[in-house]
Amino acid sequence: MKGVSVMNFRSIVLLCLCVSLSFLPVGYAAEMPEKTEVIVFHAGSLNGPFQKIAKAFEAVHPEIKVVLEGSGSREAARKVTEMNRPCDIVASADYETIDSLMKPEFAKFNVFFARNKAVLVYTDKSKYADEINEDNWYEILARPDVEYGHTDPNLDPGGYRAVLSMQLAEKYYQLPGLYQRLEKNFHPTNIVNNGKEIQEKLRIGQLDYFFMYESSAKQGGYSYVKLPEQLDFSSLGYADYYQQAVLKLTGKAEGSFVEVKGQPIIYGLTLVNNSPHRQEALEFLEFLLTDGQDYMNKAGFIPMNPPQVREDEKLFLPMELQHVVKGLQE
Repeated sequence: MKGVSVMNFRSIVLLCLCVSLSFLPVGYAAEMPEKTEVIVFHAGSLNGPFQKIAKAFEAVHPEIKVVLEGSGSREAARKVTEMNRPCDIVASADYETIDSLMKPEFAKFNVFFARNKAVLVYTDKSKYADEINEDNWYEILARPDVEYGHTDPNLDPGGYRAVLSMQLAEKYYQLPGLYQRLEKNFHPTNIVNNGKEIQEKLRIGQLDYFFMYESSAKQGGYSYVKLPEQLDFSSLGYADYYQQAVLKLTGKAEGSFVEVKGQPIIYGLTLVNNSPHRQEALEFLEFLLTDGQDYMNKAGFIPMNPPQVREDEKLFLPMELQHVVKGLQE
C-alpha cells in the first residue's frame, strides 16, 4: 500500500507539472499573438494629441501598437531618407518638408491636416515679463540682458519660422535694421530642440523667451505673446506677405542648400513608400484624419476639415483615404 501511494503521489506530481508547463509561453511568444507595430515619425509639436489619438486607436484595434517618435520635422524626414530607418508614417509641422525632402523617392502624396500659429512663450521668471506685449516684444528681445531661443532651423520648421517672423517684423513695424539687432542679440547656445530641456531652461530663467507654436504653448501651460497675423503664419490671407521672408537651409544632398520662404503653417503627413506595415498604417491614418481631428482641436491646433491633398496627388492616394481627403485646387 505504501508503494502504491508513493507511485500515485509521483503520478499526481508529474501530471501537475505537465499541466503547469502547458501554460508557460514558448519563447514568451506563444501566449498571445504579437502586435503589429505602426511606426510614426512626427513633429515634436504633435506629441500631445498624437499620444491620445494612438491610445484611442489602440483601444479599438488591440492587435496594433502605434510607436510614436517625435523630433524636429526635418529630422523626422531624414530618419527615413538618410538613416534608412523603418517607418510607416511621417507627419511634419511644415508640409514643405515632405515635398522637398521626401518626394518622390520616399513619398507620393502629402495630406494637409492641421494649422497652427507662432507665438512667443515666457514664464514669471522671464525678464520684463510684466512689461512685454504684442506691441513691444521685439524691443524686449533686443535688450542685451534678455536670453531668447528657438529650435534649430535645419531640423525643425519652428526654428526657421522664428527667424522668418523676425525678418517680417522689420517690415511690419517699419524699423530698418531691426532683424540685425535681434540676430545680434541671439546666442547660438539658445538653440534648443528637446522639449523638456526648453521647459527646464524657461523654468529656471536660463531662457527668458522662446518661439513656439500656440498649441505647444497651451499644452505646456505657458504665458505667451500673440504675434500679429502678419508675423504668426496663421492666416491663409497673408500667404503672399509671408513670402517676403526667406532663409537658406541645408538641402537633400550633403553640401547642398534650399531656400524656404514664409508661408502659412500647414501640417502635412504621408505614408512612406516602403511602409513595412502598409495596411495597418492606413487604418491608423484613416482614424487620425477623422476621429483624431477632435483631439487636434482640443490640443490647440486648427484642424482642416476635411483634410486636403493636391489634385495631382489624388492618383497616389490609397483607396482607404479617398473618402476622407478632399482635393485641393491650386
